[in-house]
Amino acid sequence: AGAYIGNAIGKSMDETDRLKTQAAIERNKTGEASTWTNPDNGNRYTVKPKKTYQRANHQYCREYIMTADIAGKKQQTYGTACRQPDGSWKVQS
Repeated sequence: AGAYIGNAIGKSMDETDRLKTQAAIERNKTGEASTWTNPDNGNRYTVKPKKTYQRANHQYCREYIMTADIAGKKQQTYGTACRQPDGSWKVQS
């Protein structure tokens, strides 16, 4: 998910950050935030699912907010991720 999340936010994420983002989208209840700090670069991320819905094609999607503190600069992005056939989540917007 992280590779497609916001320009600066997505570029700042490593594989562990991407996995933690996917885990938050998968496991968190709506409105429940997950926060972590990357020990290698000190960047801090928060992911909070805002809405879960099912499309007409029966695909599940979740809207979310991601906040990142990258080198002391706070950034926020809103997005939608949808579950893929393999169970992973892919950012749609």
